[in-house]
Amino acid sequence: MPGRKRAQIAAFAATVDGSGLPVIDWCGGKGHLGRLLARQWKVAVTTVDSDPALCADGRDLAARAGVEQDFVVADATLPDTCLDRGQHAVALHACGHLHRALVARAAPSGLGALDVVPCCYHLGIEGNYRTLSRPLLTAVSGDDARMAVTEAVTAAPRQLRQRDREMAWKLGFDTWRRLHDDSDGYRRFRPVPAAWSRGSFGEFMQLMARREKVAVPAASDMDELERRGWQRQREVMRLSIVRHAFRRPLEVWLALDLAVRLEDDGYAVQLRRFCERRLTPRNLLISARLR
Repeated sequence: MPGRKRAQIAAFAATVDGSGLPVIDWCGGKGHLGRLLARQWKVAVTTVDSDPALCADGRDLAARAGVEQDFVVADATLPDTCLDRGQHAVALHACGHLHRALVARAAPSGLGALDVVPCCYHLGIEGNYRTLSRPLLTAVSGDDARMAVTEAVTAAPRQLRQRDREMAWKLGFDTWRRLHDDSDGYRRFRPVPAAWSRGSFGEFMQLMARREKVAVPAASDMDELERRGWQRQREVMRLSIVRHAFRRPLEVWLALDLAVRLEDDGYAVQLRRFCERRLTPRNLLISARLR
């Protein structure tokens, strides 16, 4: 288990209070969190994940640790997945539709307690975000929700350099496509394989041009297109400073939507941080106990 993930799990376990109820480890992968809680709280744990290989590895780890931990291969988005009355659900960095499914089903399933750290709020959104608590007066799109998690606190310098290069090269290609098509607007394109950004800019442009069915730029144009790509990348990053000032308030609002839904469903709810931002920027913990 990577050191940062291990530290996040330890911080979660140190912050959350046990309820004495059996634990359901929601979308728990190999069950690292569930295994620690089984040892720490002395309760039975069931880890749910859709990946059979992760569950198989988790069973081996639980057996070696000598803890009472079962694994269930299941799709957490289905309405009949593994939630029973009197359980304590935990979820560390469960992605959008997965943490929303857990919160929405908590009361109907009779869960006694929940401790949820949401992540990737935008995943599973089609069109605009649909609140779980109260109707919205202002539309929030999936792209808006994505903004809440576009933070690079935990990224290594090498990853940041790779991100900047990928952005600049994509914008360099977009510059060429606009010139070729005589258009002004930015057009989205399919995800670009990371390997394409590991060669030269000229090789990247050839691959992109062939895939997007536009002419390959002349070799003499490559330096200028790359220069313009980097210029646009710097402009985008400057503009993002203003946009990202709203990132944390938006994330808090999305978490509060989940918290209010649980309060409306009869739970006593706390919203708090479980660790410092330098460990993970996704550090909001929703703790709920059935009244």
